[in-house]
Amino acid sequence: MTEALDRLTTALADRYRIERELGQGGMATVYLAEDLRHRRKVAIKVLRPELAAVIGAERFLREIQTIATLQHPHILGLIDSGEVQGTAYYVMPFVEGESLRDRLNREKQLPIPDAVRITTEVASALDYAHRHGVIHRDIKPENILLHDGAALVADFGIALAATKAGATRMTETGMSLGTPTYMSPEQAMGQREITARSDVYALGCVAYEMLIGDPPFTGSTAQAIVAKVMTADPVPLTPQRKTVPPQVESAVLTALEKLPADRWGSAREFAEGLTAQSATSSGRRGSTGSPTGRKASPVRAALLGIGLAALAFAAGRWASGRPALKAVSYAQRTFRDEAIYVARFAPDGQTMVYSAVADDNIPELFVIRPDYPVPVPLGAAGTHLLSISSKGEMAVLLNAQFIRHRFFQGTLARVPVGGGAPREVLDSVREADWSPDGSQFAIIRSVNGRDRLEYPIGTVLVERSGYISDPRISPDGKYVAFAEHPWRWDDRGVFKIVDRTGKEVAVSPEFVSLESSAWLPGGREALVSARQDNSLTVFALGISGKFRPMLLGAGNLTIQDVLPSGRVLLTRDDSPYRLMLRAPHSAREVDASWLDGSFGPRLSPDGSLLTFADGGADAGVTYDVMLSKTDALQTARLGAGYPMAFSPDGQWILAFVPSAPPRIMIYPTGVGTERRIDVGPYELIGAADWFPDQQSVLVCGNHPGEASRCYKHPVAGGAGVAVTQEGTGVGFVSPDGRYVEAFGTSTGHMLYPVGGGPPRPIPGLRFNEYVVRWDRDGRSLIVGSVNSRSVDRLDLATGRRESIATLAADHPPRRPRTAFLTVADDPSVYAYVIEQYLSSLFTVDGVR
Repeated sequence: MTEALDRLTTALADRYRIERELGQGGMATVYLAEDLRHRRKVAIKVLRPELAAVIGAERFLREIQTIATLQHPHILGLIDSGEVQGTAYYVMPFVEGESLRDRLNREKQLPIPDAVRITTEVASALDYAHRHGVIHRDIKPENILLHDGAALVADFGIALAATKAGATRMTETGMSLGTPTYMSPEQAMGQREITARSDVYALGCVAYEMLIGDPPFTGSTAQAIVAKVMTADPVPLTPQRKTVPPQVESAVLTALEKLPADRWGSAREFAEGLTAQSATSSGRRGSTGSPTGRKASPVRAALLGIGLAALAFAAGRWASGRPALKAVSYAQRTFRDEAIYVARFAPDGQTMVYSAVADDNIPELFVIRPDYPVPVPLGAAGTHLLSISSKGEMAVLLNAQFIRHRFFQGTLARVPVGGGAPREVLDSVREADWSPDGSQFAIIRSVNGRDRLEYPIGTVLVERSGYISDPRISPDGKYVAFAEHPWRWDDRGVFKIVDRTGKEVAVSPEFVSLESSAWLPGGREALVSARQDNSLTVFALGISGKFRPMLLGAGNLTIQDVLPSGRVLLTRDDSPYRLMLRAPHSAREVDASWLDGSFGPRLSPDGSLLTFADGGADAGVTYDVMLSKTDALQTARLGAGYPMAFSPDGQWILAFVPSAPPRIMIYPTGVGTERRIDVGPYELIGAADWFPDQQSVLVCGNHPGEASRCYKHPVAGGAGVAVTQEGTGVGFVSPDGRYVEAFGTSTGHMLYPVGGGPPRPIPGLRFNEYVVRWDRDGRSLIVGSVNSRSVDRLDLATGRRESIATLAADHPPRRPRTAFLTVADDPSVYAYVIEQYLSSLFTVDGVR
């Protein structure tokens, strides 16, 4: 380690651990380091001492703060800056990959589509910066990083800050900014007023080099290069590479014009010129509009290709009045295998941000910009989008943990749409929406097992024993729309609008499924997607109480957002559920699904019987309990409700009916008569289980006005005895009946003595895991995970675990989303549900 590096390491030891030098440039030395607070790799650029002496470290740092405001997916942002040992440093994310210079050194010339794409991405970054008053001044391949193939423009800070802080003194000492090969003529002449068109010229040089293999002007000395920049014309591209399309050549040569007024008027125009279908040899130079002759939109072409025009939407009018058939147009925006949970328009009305899951349950943010239609990752994995404010700030969940269905829980934070450091607001939040002025939140979180809708944070408008979802504040800030569900994680329920005091203004009919919400322009009606005729339809609920269909279509249409102009953002979601079974003495899993909606399977202790809930189109409004023999899969309907557990002798099924009030039922698996257990008043029942003597049952739920907990009830009827603390909603009885394993959002997994005494935590259980059942030995639990297909046996005393099964091992699903796992006494006999949630994002116009 050199003496200079040793001093730097010591000076920054409390924040960064310097690992090694990455390289040196004309203005800075770059070091690889670890950010100790956030446990991430960063690049620290230390200004060369002679440069710092000329421009002044303190002034440089003042000027560089401007760069912290640049948040764009193709700009490498600023994390930190400071002064050390008389010079300045600044910190950026460390990008795994290579620079464009590295790739050019290796390949010499790039494929034309790659060159056009990289140029377009850099142009997008430059256009954003230019609109924020920042000019790069040193665009070159070394300052374009390639991360997973996507371009990131680096070093905005050093050129701008050095220029503002000490341009005069640098000129006096012979130092200059910029690289002669990529300097515009006006920059080479030393003009002080450099405009955005200088960056356009430099990007034209980079594009030329990617296509031809050399920059447009080369020479043995800097002076020779500058002379050519001032006097010579670049050699046309097609004589050197005949496959370069005419519009690409025209766009690049327009960017390289000597006079700024003859170049493209903006970096965005340059990008549009590259993809125009046709252009004249001179293009449209100095234009403030877009070049003509654009290609047909690839989005629309793809739309035709998949036949979405076959969807017949019937649109009601935005305003009240008789329904009318309207011609609407819609365009598909995403074409990837992913599940999209939340999507929002940015304030510009063109940019779209969405939160999606691809191969696991870890959400990630993506942005689609008008100048680049392909989704680009935005932010770290584990970040889930909730809402975007009118000021261009996102509400997100950090470290988002998948809970169930479409829901995550994490730390609510604020992040600029373009990216940047998050500002944490509140832990343990599930959903949030911005107020119209972008100053406050409406949030949903669970407290002691009850869901709360708060607006603003801390002011409870609604509190329920079931769960609340999809809060949206009206454009005037006077109302909040949301979905209210009577049973935990069951998406049936009603859509409501309340005022700022929590008073109900309007309520929809009850639906078997409600998903997402939005407000129409004017704030008189709120939209919700509700299941009708076995598909999700978009309905409008007015503050007057009027309820009407808005968008009808083939498939599940989930409303996401609406612009003031009336443009709609929605997803089409396909989420088939398949019930998979591995029966006794079987080496393979089989599909045991009953029609279109089989949920919540339970196996008898010996694995000979399978019960599940029918939640499909032919089921009753409170589900139906179904029973099958695992060796024949002949299914019978037992009655209303949702199955919870087989009795230890396998002769009875304990079920609950999500009615109002909810009921507990016992259904015979053979000879016998169904009957109801009187468990007294419950607002909500979340789980139930048998005690081994079959004379008592465990019921977990909410009594009116109380937090949820688990109670022991006699089968003969009568009051229950609490066996867990408040906030617990799911429980399982041990084989000897002495303990209850129960979970609460605030307590986690705990072991409760039925006879009384303090609970104790269960070692080794993770947040995203759930208990399937007790092992028959009474000393272990069988556990599953929302993020894994592994089924494990967990020792209660030590926390040690062993894998006992792998779901879908012989025919893996397209996505490893598994749920509703059940296991017999023999752990090789099990059943579960696969959910293959696939989404496509659309914009819809003409719905008025």
